Amino acid sequence: MDTTTLVIIGLAVLVIVLMLLFSRGGRSRHVDLQPLSNESRDRYLTDWDRIEMRFVDAPEEAVREADAIVMSVLRERRHPLETRKLPADVQAARKDASMERGDRTEGMRRAMLRYRAVMEKMVPAPREERSRREMA
Repeated sequence: MDTTTLVIIGLAVLVIVLMLLFSRGGRSRHVDLQPLSNESRDRYLTDWDRIEMRFVDAPEEAVREADAIVMSVLRERRHPLETRKLPADVQAARKDASMERGDRTEGMRRAMLRYRAVMEKMVPAPREERSRREMA
């Protein structure tokens, strides 16, 4: 075999390996989440409302509780809990909450908003309650 043939075979093998790696990466990102029971959903929504109300008086504690409840929801729905597989909003919320420079309160406020976005995706409110929440 000449050099050109070996290079072509090598490139073909490289392309095949890359295709296999990318196809596996796409499948592993898909997460089959388990639905929450009505009781769990109601409990999480009640707890979340309590946490949001605490934010004004105790922002650091509220952010810690928000992280804990979001992780609990993800665990119950069977979401992988490895840091790199957490939803982007959770990763960003943790980064915002850990701000040491600048306006720490603003970082905690952004973290709460991101945690709320995750809660809205993971714990959908019943239809009648959604319309009431949107009006408030």
